[in-house]
Amino acid sequence: MTHSTKKRTPSRATRRALGLALAIAGFSAQAQTEAAAPQPMAAASAPAEAAPAAPPQTRLRFNRGTYKPGIERLRVVRRENTVQNVAGQVALNVAFAVLAGGVAAQGFSKDDLGGTTLEELKDDPLGVNPAISDLNDALSKVATDIYRKRAEAALATALTDGSTPEEIEAARQIPKEADTPLLPGPWHLVYENLLGSDELFRLKFGADLGRPGFMRPPIECRYQSEPVAWARWQADNWQLLREERAKAVEACTKIISAAPEKRW
Repeated sequence: MTHSTKKRTPSRATRRALGLALAIAGFSAQAQTEAAAPQPMAAASAPAEAAPAAPPQTRLRFNRGTYKPGIERLRVVRRENTVQNVAGQVALNVAFAVLAGGVAAQGFSKDDLGGTTLEELKDDPLGVNPAISDLNDALSKVATDIYRKRAEAALATALTDGSTPEEIEAARQIPKEADTPLLPGPWHLVYENLLGSDELFRLKFGADLGRPGFMRPPIECRYQSEPVAWARWQADNWQLLREERAKAVEACTKIISAAPEKRW
């Protein structure tokens, strides 16, 4: 029997199956290589986002007014301050009466005395007059809202009245400082009784919005605590003073914020 020596050729179906198997093997090897390669960190390629700019704010301008330097810090008015002032006032009255033919000079109030600063609070923000710090911060938020409304109205007008680009840009600006100043009132711990030894003191604070004037006086706020023993004021690192300070700021913020917008 004669055997054929002709080499058998794989069928078309076999060749297709073989090609598909090789392709799958190649894809699997490539996937393993890519998985083994270190991947770059996403954070390294992503640019850092810039923090949004803070919106412009209008601050109230602190003006000492008629107060002498020293109103910026808490001061204590004690009995001896009145005694010293009375001695000086008596001498002044005598001299004034001689010069004016018997007319006496005017008296004074203990609230008008300068007093002395507290060494314990010289570096503590608690001793700073709230008209400079806390109250100014609170009222500046109110001023910012008012001046923003004014800027929006001015911009709307500028866009329709033929204003130049420079004038339009100026109209949209919110001023950094309000036109109306914030003036301080007292920031004192004042003795309650001249006679006796009760050592009671009241915290007194005040502030005015606007310049003094006959036709349009400033918006005034005055706050005072109940009389409290000096030892209680000092207790727990002046905790009571911190609480009363917060009440004073809240009260004056409420009163002055209620002023008509045209007064700002």
